[in-house]
Amino acid sequence: MKTTATKHRTGGKVEPSIVLESCSSSDTEDRVNCIAMAAYFMAEARGFMPGQELDDWLEAEAKVDARKGH
Repeated sequence: MKTTATKHRTGGKVEPSIVLESCSSSDTEDRVNCIAMAAYFMAEARGFMPGQELDDWLEAEAKVDARKGH
């Protein structure tokens, strides 16, 4: 992934949709990195409350795959 999410901060937080927009290649490593970043920012948006990590990952994975047409 060429664009870093930190360049797209709004109000001190990164929008997960911005992270997803920067994910474009079909490379497996890039896909995993995009999912991890999106899940991280979803967790950040909810204050890192424990117990929803898997939900964050699965939602991020679904969004990344939907953008890539998997």
